[in-house]
Amino acid sequence: MIPSFAAIIAVAIVAFAPSVVAVGCFSGGQTGDCSAAISGICAEVNGHIFAQGETISTCVNTKAIRCNMAVKNTGGGGSQIGQQECIDDMTATNNGCDGHGGIRADGNFQLTLDPNAGAC
Repeated sequence: MIPSFAAIIAVAIVAFAPSVVAVGCFSGGQTGDCSAAISGICAEVNGHIFAQGETISTCVNTKAIRCNMAVKNTGGGGSQIGQQECIDDMTATNNGCDGHGGIRADGNFQLTLDPNAGAC
């Protein structure tokens, strides 16, 4: 009986979790660490009210690479994403894709982190 209760609790937790889709990691290309650049774009989108389809993007030069990052509203107008939510999503992509970067969907937002060779 206890395993059934645990299964019910697990399903309930998943049902109430934010709608974050797993990272779609890039399979090739330049690798690199964009962690130092994440806070900049996330501060920029914090409190911003996005129009439908609006994208905020940036390119940041690090020591060895450039980091192209974007936050796109894939939902209706008036959507917002918080700074910490953005940081968490971008960090998960940065740390979970073997340095290749990728795209993560979180509710009405698509967040892209892409390390590249050369400068912005």
